[in-house]
Amino acid sequence: MTFAAYKENRSQRTREALISSAETLFARYGVEGVSLNTITREAGQSNRNAVQYHFGNKAGLLQAIFDKHNPGLHDARAQLVADLQSQGIPRSQVIARALVEPLLEKLADPNGGEAFVHISAELITDNTLGYLDQDSEAIRLKRESTLSKIVHAQLQPLPTALATQRVLFMNGLVFHSLSDYTKLIRKSRNLSSANLPQSLAFMSGNLIDCIEAMLQAPASANTLATLSELEQKA
Repeated sequence: MTFAAYKENRSQRTREALISSAETLFARYGVEGVSLNTITREAGQSNRNAVQYHFGNKAGLLQAIFDKHNPGLHDARAQLVADLQSQGIPRSQVIARALVEPLLEKLADPNGGEAFVHISAELITDNTLGYLDQDSEAIRLKRESTLSKIVHAQLQPLPTALATQRVLFMNGLVFHSLSDYTKLIRKSRNLSSANLPQSLAFMSGNLIDCIEAMLQAPASANTLATLSELEQKA
């Protein structure tokens, strides 16, 4: 191995160690509750500026975490959408399952998968992940074009503002439900480890049903009237 190759290999190992430590600490204590120095120490790095050198800042480190997990998640969702559509599954059910099932697989990913779900749940609350306006947010997410197209088609009968809010509701519900429930069942003394998969399966099935209901529900007269008032005042 050449010195340049050795140096590159060592740099990559350092990056991976920092990302792994950050995932664990962010998921446990929250993004704002962890300092870069703590991450550096947890990763076993003697250089106190290791995070800044490799990622620039905390936002850059978070971006690296999402760059690690999102491509596989997007691919899994696109494949699931294609498989379900080929079976003639109703569109609302395709969307609901595509939102939930790949994240269940991510929870079982030993390489930081569960931490990724917890971190996403935290950041999605204040739209840090940029689902509405990616250009204004620190964390950039590649659009899931396959899933986005069928979501748009499903919600097209609704006013744009209402449809946009439904998408935010669904994303928040999915990530928070899986994150919160996973934490709950790990703490529960009434659930043996053997029952955890069945418990999560039951919860996720109910979650899929709820998402499908959100996709199918029409706008009430009261909601439409309120939206009209808001638009008139704008």
